[in-house]
Amino acid sequence: MFATSCVKLDIQEDYNVSPELTAIDTLMWHHPDSALAVMMEFAASPEADSLNVFEGHYCQVLIAELLYKNDSLQANRMELLQAMNYFDSLCGNTDIAHNVSTIAFLDARAHYMYGVGYYENDSAVEACQEYMKALDIMHDHFEEKELVGYKAKFMALTYTRLTDVFSDLYLHEQAIYFAQLSLTYYQKLNNVSWQLSRMLYEIGSNYDLLNQLDTADYYYRNAIKILHDTNSLVFRDIFVLRSLLCYKKDRQKENTLSQLYHILNQSNSEAEYLSRYLTIGEVYYNEKQLDSAWYYLKTVYCNSQSEASRKQAAEWLVEICKAQGKESEILEYADFLVPFANQEENNSAIKSQLTELYNTFQQKTLERQHQLKIRKNARWTAVAIGVLLFILLAIAWLYHKNKKKLQYIESQKPEEPAKTQDGLLAFMEEPICQAIVRSVQGQNIKRLATPKAFPELVLTDAQLQQLSMAAKRHFVPIEALLEQHGLKAKPALVNLCHLYLLGLDEKQAAILLNRDYSSVKRYEKTLKSAFHTQKSMMTFLRKTVLSQ
Repeated sequence: MFATSCVKLDIQEDYNVSPELTAIDTLMWHHPDSALAVMMEFAASPEADSLNVFEGHYCQVLIAELLYKNDSLQANRMELLQAMNYFDSLCGNTDIAHNVSTIAFLDARAHYMYGVGYYENDSAVEACQEYMKALDIMHDHFEEKELVGYKAKFMALTYTRLTDVFSDLYLHEQAIYFAQLSLTYYQKLNNVSWQLSRMLYEIGSNYDLLNQLDTADYYYRNAIKILHDTNSLVFRDIFVLRSLLCYKKDRQKENTLSQLYHILNQSNSEAEYLSRYLTIGEVYYNEKQLDSAWYYLKTVYCNSQSEASRKQAAEWLVEICKAQGKESEILEYADFLVPFANQEENNSAIKSQLTELYNTFQQKTLERQHQLKIRKNARWTAVAIGVLLFILLAIAWLYHKNKKKLQYIESQKPEEPAKTQDGLLAFMEEPICQAIVRSVQGQNIKRLATPKAFPELVLTDAQLQQLSMAAKRHFVPIEALLEQHGLKAKPALVNLCHLYLLGLDEKQAAILLNRDYSSVKRYEKTLKSAFHTQKSMMTFLRKTVLSQ
C-alpha cells in the first residue's frame, strides 16, 4: 500500500498551528501506528475544541492519511471533503500568495486522500480525477526543481496510484505512461530500491501483456537487478513472470517448470502458493498436457480467494472440458463466468471514461510543458537581449576608440559563410529534423545504452526516408559525396551522415538507428579514413556540404 508523505509544516507564524498537530505529522512519517493513537487521543482532548479553522481542516487531512496508513477505511470522508474545498479556496486567494506553496501541498494531499476513498469504494473514474487534480495542483504551484524530498515521494505515489488503476483495467499503454513518470520521481529519492523495482516490474508486466516480450524482459531484468531482498514476494513475482516470458519466447517447458516448482516451494502463504499453481497450470495448458493442467487449475478454482485467479482458471477449465468431452462439468465453470461477462461490459464504459481522462491529462501536461518552454525561451531571450546590448555598447566603445581598425575588420568579413549558413538553418527547420532533435533532447543516453532501453526513439524507415529527402532539398546528396571519396553509399553510412548534419553525436545516433554504439564508432572511423580527417565528423560534414 502507498500513502502520502507527511512532514512538519512551517506555517506556525501565519496560521498558529498547534505544536501537537505538527508533532503528529512528523511522527506519522516514521511511526504511523503510534501517530494514529496520538491523533485519536488529541482529538478527544480539550485542545481539539480550540483549533482554528485552518487547524481543523489540517487535522482532517492527517486523520484520513493516518487511517489509510494503518489499513483502515476512511471514517471522515465528509470532513475531508470540507477540508479539500477549504484548501482549494486558499490556493486561489491572492492575499496569501506568500504562503501558497505550503497550502498547495496540503490541498494536493487532501485531493489524493479523497481519491483513495473513492478507490476504496470501487469508483475508479472518480479516484483518477482526484489523483490527477492533486498532480495538477503540484505542477501549477511548484517548479520541477522543487519537487524533491517528500514532494517527490508524493508525486511518485500518486503516479503509482494511477498506474495501478489503469493496469487493473488492462489499459496497458496508459499504465506504462504513468509508471514511467512514477519511476522518474522515485529516482530522485534515496533508499527506495523496493519501489523502483516494483515500478520496473509494473512497466515490464504491461509490456508483457502487450506481447512486446524483449522490452518486457529488459524491465524485468532491471527490476531484479536493483532488488536486494531476494527473499521478498516482489522478487519471486518478478522471477515467475520472467520465467513465463522466457517460456513464451523459446518454449523450453522443462526448464520453465523446474524454475516454477523451485519458486512454488518458497511460497509464504496459501494465496502465493495458489498463484504459482495458476502459472504452472498455464504452462501445462499451453503444452496441451490437459490432465496436469486440470489438476493445477482445478485446485486454484476450488481454493483461491482471488476472483481474478478463479476467473482465469475457470476459462481454461471450460476449454479443457470441451477438449476432453466433459460436457457435464462445463456448466459449473461457465455459470461462474457469467457475472464476469457483465462486469466486462461495465468495465468497457469505465475504460472509455478513463481513456478520456488520460487523454485530457496528457494534453494538459503537453500544454504545461509548452508554456514552460515559452517562459524559459522568454527568459533566455531577455538574457540574450541584455548580452546583445552589452556587446553593442562594447562595440560602440571600441568603434570610437579605434575607428579605422573596426572599419578594416568589417571590410574583411566574408559574406559567403552567412549565405551557406542559411542552408543549414533551413535544413534544421524541416519538420522531420525538428522532431528527431526534440526526441533526444533531455534523454540521458549512455555509451552502454541499447536501443531496447529507448524503443520509442528508434527511427522508422519512413522517418529515415523523410530525413534523406530533407537533406537533398538543401545540400548535395550525401551518396554522391561518399562515392567521390571511394565509399559505397550504404544506407547505414548515409543515415549516420544525415544525423551528423543534425548535430547529433554517436551515442544518440546509435539509439536512433537501432545500432549498438560500437557499430556506429566503426562507421565513424570508416568515414574519417575516407575523408582523411581527424576532426569531428559533425563539424567536418557540415563544413563540407555547405561549401559544395
